[in-house]
Amino acid sequence: MIRIRPSAAVLLALAACAPAQPALSPAPPAPIATTSIAAALDSIFNDTAFASAHWGVMVRSLETGETLYARNAGRMFVPASNMKIVTASAALEVLGPDYRYRTRLAATGPVQNGVLRGDLLVIGSGDPSISERFHGDVRTVFRAWADSLRAHGVTRITGGVIGNDDVFDDVAFGRGWAWDDLPDSYSAEVGGLELNEGFVTVRVAPAPGQRAAAVTTHPVSDEWVPVLGNVWMGPAGGQPQVRVARADTLSGVLVSGTLPADTTVVEEEVSVRNNTRFFASVLRQALLEAGIGVGGPSADADDLPAARTDNPTVLFTHTSPPMAEILAAFLKPSQNQIGEILLKTLGREQRGMGTAAAGASVVDSVMRGWGLPSRLLSQADGSGLSRYNLVAPAFLVALLERESRSPNFAVFYEALPIAGRDGTLASRMRGTPAEGNVHAKTGTLSGVRSLSGYFTTAEGERMVFSMIVNHHTLSARDADRVAEAAVMRVIAAGRRTTR
Repeated sequence: MIRIRPSAAVLLALAACAPAQPALSPAPPAPIATTSIAAALDSIFNDTAFASAHWGVMVRSLETGETLYARNAGRMFVPASNMKIVTASAALEVLGPDYRYRTRLAATGPVQNGVLRGDLLVIGSGDPSISERFHGDVRTVFRAWADSLRAHGVTRITGGVIGNDDVFDDVAFGRGWAWDDLPDSYSAEVGGLELNEGFVTVRVAPAPGQRAAAVTTHPVSDEWVPVLGNVWMGPAGGQPQVRVARADTLSGVLVSGTLPADTTVVEEEVSVRNNTRFFASVLRQALLEAGIGVGGPSADADDLPAARTDNPTVLFTHTSPPMAEILAAFLKPSQNQIGEILLKTLGREQRGMGTAAAGASVVDSVMRGWGLPSRLLSQADGSGLSRYNLVAPAFLVALLERESRSPNFAVFYEALPIAGRDGTLASRMRGTPAEGNVHAKTGTLSGVRSLSGYFTTAEGERMVFSMIVNHHTLSARDADRVAEAAVMRVIAAGRRTTR
């Protein structure tokens, strides 16, 4: 069985953090093997290509608590998506692996002879799983809802489909998100009624014998996200010249350009405006396709008189997959919107306020309860997309070390990307001793690259590590090359540890 030092060892190490020191706390003379590892890692991180950048690094043994290497470990860095480690840990601790979101479908009027004489109201809980990532086609969920409506005696709705997102506030983006990222799917809006992570996939396909290519959106929402413009068919042998963009003032997507006749399919992801209206419109269209009549349009409850949605009667409740599955869908692909939803969920459950600020307050309380110093963490959002986030590598290592002792560690560990196998590490470190071994969270912003997690050395010693670079001007792959070389060096190192 792995033996880990008491948490006091971690606290002493963190308290001794000083930017000018290469280690976190005074220690007896290191064994020759550890000294050799430190020298080797210094050589790697002194790469002249990164002379103007800043590396923050820490590598510790989970078995002895010994720090093998520290470089600026107590300094604050922009962590990019390594902030997801903090959000996921707090969510797992507070909400638990079995936590589920519940979306309620309600009637605002009586159901008589198969007719709902009123509106169908969808009351959101922040469920991030009603998406193609979880279901392949979100209409699979909505078709099941159509069946449930029939089971409750509803075959026609005289009113419309209305979305209620009041479980969270109406702040659609994380604090400090870049405005020029907003049309991109990774920077999509976040709300209490979230559909498909806030984006549509626009597919442009050849249409033989037609002047214009076939353009569709998935999920389909002709009412709220119409396709505006055309992509014209061109002669075979050319290059696709297709432009897809979010409309400036409308909710639709703009398409233009040409598509050669021998091209297969061009796909682009575009974020949508007003998730709640998007959700309601896609549901309305899916109900119509399933044979449920809907007389009125889709709407966001915020745009209607409050009296219209007062005192609804709940017909049935949709339940999400458990938090254990949601965390894997959050960490492995580094999904930003789930991070913001988790943060607001923490605020809602623990503070009664579905806001990012309330969620960050809960995270701070959790970290303090674990004995981790708040001075080494400054959280602005749940995903790491904001450059206002700051964290020290020593903090992440201490947090990961604490997670390794948690009764929910297996859930957390398996939710991380695995080198050469899945998630954002699927194509990295393949064919090396790191493949299937390194479980770690990646992070990327312009000028920022991070990697923090766990691995086991060739001699079976389990390690925890954090490596963050800020202010680099090279490619992400160049930064990955340095971090991976350091990980591989420690994996291969021969060390005798006290068991």
